[in-house]
Amino acid sequence: MPAVADDRPRAAYRAETPWGPSAAIAVAVLASLAPMAVALLAILAEDASLVTGDARTTPGGIPSLASPFMLAQMIAGQFLSLAIVWVAAGWKGARIPTLRLAPPQTGWLTAVGYGALLIVLIGPIEILLYRLAEVPLFSDGRWILDGLKSPYWWAVILAAVVLAPLWEEITFRGFLLSALAKSRLGYWPAAILSSGLWTVLHVGYSGPGLASVFLAGVGMSWIMWRTGSMRAVVVAHAVINAFALTVIFLFAPTN
Repeated sequence: MPAVADDRPRAAYRAETPWGPSAAIAVAVLASLAPMAVALLAILAEDASLVTGDARTTPGGIPSLASPFMLAQMIAGQFLSLAIVWVAAGWKGARIPTLRLAPPQTGWLTAVGYGALLIVLIGPIEILLYRLAEVPLFSDGRWILDGLKSPYWWAVILAAVVLAPLWEEITFRGFLLSALAKSRLGYWPAAILSSGLWTVLHVGYSGPGLASVFLAGVGMSWIMWRTGSMRAVVVAHAVINAFALTVIFLFAPTN
């Protein structure tokens, strides 16, 4: 059985979208801010006694994912972000080419293999960056641990392994990358820019954490360039996140 049985030839990507770069960036920013808008509405609803919140936090003061209220906000924000980009991509009936949804799509096992490849390539660099910066290895992921060890672990997995890869890849390696790559920038400058904007989405991480996110974005841009398949980047992203959650659950210190 060939390793990449249903992939397109090398450099399979071709940008197709009715959106211009500036408008696409505005939509991506709007989608990225949607979770913050949901969180603000939740705070207002809590202040108005319309809902009952949960004030649990991690030792670092970050809202705990062991809180169903926090998880509900996160998941609602992700759905809203996905909806914004999904609707925008459908302008002029161009959703399928804009988001790279047309067949042939990379096979599921091959897509998993791409995710594993990025883990092997980026993982050692990530560890080295944390060591060189003298930043604790789990400093950017410990806030997830409470949720993974709570009764709501399944919601954490839903948010991190299903919804985050889906809306982030559709937004940054689908909708935004299509518009940037179709401009005079060309593919790789567009991939660098979209990966940089995606990295900004993770503001609050340490320097090594942000560098790791950026490298992952460039890696998934390579997968998109190689396959032209949205399935490939979504599944690869899901594999990376699932691996990260597993490592955090098994090895992150609890204190």
